[in-house]
Amino acid sequence: MKYPGMTFAIVLAMFVGCMHPKSPYDHQDNWFVCDAPVCSYAASADIFYVQGDLYTNVAKLPPMNHYVQSEVGKGRFTGLARVFAPIISSEDDLKQSIQWYLDRYHTKRRPFVFVGEGKGGEFLKEYENHHAYILKRKGLVASFYTDEARKGFVNDDMIREIKKAISRARYSADWHREMPAGMQN
Repeated sequence: MKYPGMTFAIVLAMFVGCMHPKSPYDHQDNWFVCDAPVCSYAASADIFYVQGDLYTNVAKLPPMNHYVQSEVGKGRFTGLARVFAPIISSEDDLKQSIQWYLDRYHTKRRPFVFVGEGKGGEFLKEYENHHAYILKRKGLVASFYTDEARKGFVNDDMIREIKKAISRARYSADWHREMPAGMQN
């Protein structure tokens, strides 16, 4: 071994946790939509969207869920936010995908929004309830849920509410500016 100290440092880093362990969400195949990282000024927010259908056999998943891709991924949120829509089959999948997003793509200067439909939305809402304090500190500014998946859930009213929540967040303590009187609830 030419550099035994280097090998020891790498092994030590793996045990200490300095390196990210592999996650199934490192692969694009486990996302309906996973927007690329952009500069902090290029998108005003992130949308973490969970579809209503749970997939127990990811190998037999259709090539792309058209609704998630067109309406959510490249449709309604274009120009407003990056979109992250994981393929999930259980609550554990949801937890892993959220942790992956927070560890690798989230930045404190960009607020994020949870949107969930159907069973996936139930999982997301429960996750938010259990981790509300941490999520708010990390930048969760709004959440929208529906009990059953339905086309049209992501609509113009939701977009307006998301824009308001993002605007209010821009004036929060994280940005050290006072909120104008007209923007307060």
